Amino acid sequence: MKYLKQLGVLLACCAAGDALSILLRGRLPGNVLGLTLLLALLVLGRVRLSQTEDAADFLLQNMAFFFLPACLGVLEIFSQIKSEILAILAVCALTTLCTAAATALTVHLMFKLQHRETEEAFDHD
Repeated sequence: MKYLKQLGVLLACCAAGDALSILLRGRLPGNVLGLTLLLALLVLGRVRLSQTEDAADFLLQNMAFFFLPACLGVLEIFSQIKSEILAILAVCALTTLCTAAATALTVHLMFKLQHRETEEAFDHD
């Protein structure tokens, strides 16, 4: 029963995000609005982490199932895209490298900022 309540909270945020997206005439995707709503509820304390944590962990651990329809869709149209497969793979590889580089630079910058704050704290003492 606990998992159903937690899933209900997550689905309510998802449905509210979709409804808000419809009200905004699709200017922002419903899934983004739903996640933003969930974040706001967590930050404001209206929803506690314990009210969603187990269901969210289950969904994250089984995320591969959510990609299955997309993979099957690609297999259905493979005959149409096989002439462009090298370009598609090149774009996938390039964007993966760009994402990894951006993540590494962000982590590096955060470590520098944290190190600088630590040094400043010691200087003030």
